[in-house]
Amino acid sequence: MIKYLINHFKLRHRINAGYIFAGIVIFSVICISTFAFHKTSGDFRDFVSFSKKTQIDLLLTAQVAEIQRQALIYAHYGHLSAADQVTRSYENLLNQIDQNIEAELPVTLPILSAIKLHLVNYYSAFLQVKHQRELQQQLLNIDFRNDATEAERLVQELIALSEENPALQLMLKSVLNRVLLVEKNLFRYLDSLDASYVLDGKQNFKDALNVLKSMDHTDVTRTITNQALDRLDQYEHRFIEAAQRTRGYLYLINVVMAAEAYEIFYQSKKLSALLTDAIEIKEHIVLNDMTDALRLMIILGSILLLLLLSFSYVIGQSITRPIAHITATFRDLTKGANNAHVPHYVLRDEIGELTEAAISYQDMNVRTEKLLRESMELTRALERSNNELEHSNDELEQFVHTVSHDLKSPLVTSMGFISMMRKLADQGNYRLALEKLEKVIASIARMEQLINDLLDMSRVGRIEIDMKPIDLNNLLKQFAENQHEELKKANFKLVIHPGLPTINGNESRMLQLFENILSNAIKNAHNAEQRSQLEIGAIRKEQHWLIFCQDNGEGIDPAFHQKIFGLFYRLSTQQ
Repeated sequence: MIKYLINHFKLRHRINAGYIFAGIVIFSVICISTFAFHKTSGDFRDFVSFSKKTQIDLLLTAQVAEIQRQALIYAHYGHLSAADQVTRSYENLLNQIDQNIEAELPVTLPILSAIKLHLVNYYSAFLQVKHQRELQQQLLNIDFRNDATEAERLVQELIALSEENPALQLMLKSVLNRVLLVEKNLFRYLDSLDASYVLDGKQNFKDALNVLKSMDHTDVTRTITNQALDRLDQYEHRFIEAAQRTRGYLYLINVVMAAEAYEIFYQSKKLSALLTDAIEIKEHIVLNDMTDALRLMIILGSILLLLLLSFSYVIGQSITRPIAHITATFRDLTKGANNAHVPHYVLRDEIGELTEAAISYQDMNVRTEKLLRESMELTRALERSNNELEHSNDELEQFVHTVSHDLKSPLVTSMGFISMMRKLADQGNYRLALEKLEKVIASIARMEQLINDLLDMSRVGRIEIDMKPIDLNNLLKQFAENQHEELKKANFKLVIHPGLPTINGNESRMLQLFENILSNAIKNAHNAEQRSQLEIGAIRKEQHWLIFCQDNGEGIDPAFHQKIFGLFYRLSTQQ
């Protein structure tokens, strides 16, 4: 996937794709959140609306309690404002019940219908109470008051007519007192609803009637007495009627209305329990919907976040990997590496341009390294030339000194012998002169050999040498066979260790080297205790081989180890 993006989409397109995908994910999260919030808020609004609709139970309880309180105020004190308040509360409550019945709450419809029925019955009973109260007030304030006033007037008139008879007058005053007590007992009954006051009132009527009936009357007083008896009889009926009316509307209040109110309270409790269950169910539904919405948001959000992280990782890797590779390449190139790996990049974008720059940089490093290598080779060649020149100058100086001495010695010898030959020839002693001539010839031959050796030495380092791999085991085996007679003649032992390496060199030069070493050993390596010998072997030293040639001679003083390798330098036997 990452390689596909790198090879088929340019860098800016991958970056833009990352932005677009991130925007899509964010937009998707917003849409999911909006959907979940809309669904949750819709359920919550339904729940709030349902809760408002279900507040009828609280309204019923409060309004019925208020109606009951106002009805009792009106029943006891007769305040018309209380009756008006009962009517307003009833109408408001009835309107609320009708609205809830129409609110599409099927579970509450039977209970609300029952509450409405009891509320209507309650208000009908209240209207009867109101009517009974109005009749009672009319009875007490008009009829009862007129009867009481008329009865008192007639008794007082009889008292006035009985001035001559004090005993009769006293009896009539007790009758008047009884009449006054009737009214007092009635109002006490109305205030306290104590039935004993009604009994006392009846007893007062009975006593007054008995007194009036037992009196002796004249013609004048008899008429008034009869009128008083009739009025007291009517007054008694008014008294009983007032008590009965009071009991009637109190029955309506305390029994009928109380029963209807209790039934309303009971239905309200049932409605409250029912609505509580419905609200709990609604709450459970809303909670489940919110939980589902939250779970949906978490799942989809997690999936989208995972997709975003995965896509971001892929996009990031498709950007950072080429950059990291090209950075590593440039890091190697800055260190001068000419074999740094330059990643292959197909597209012509920013990273492709960096790749081309890396290739150019690498080519430049190759050219630079080539130039540097050539420069180092030239420097080393120059150093070698300088060293060789310096060495040659040193050798030349030593050579001139040595050659001048070695060449001078044969010439001096020859000149001496020639001078002697001239003297002998002048003396006629030709035989001795010829003998001296042989020595001159030997000196000249020695000088010729010295000149030839010098010519061979001068060619060393200038003649091209054919270099090839040489197996020292085979070379030294052949060398030992060739030197067999020389070794036997000198009673000298040559020991060649096995396991010698294969080296790169010139075979004739190597044979000459070992011949010189063997010749020098035969001449100088003398051991009085045991047979003289030369050992040739090799030791492995990490990355190279150390080839050694070791004899069992007396050895050389370490003070002369550096001098013996000088040109034409030779140690004497004493040294």
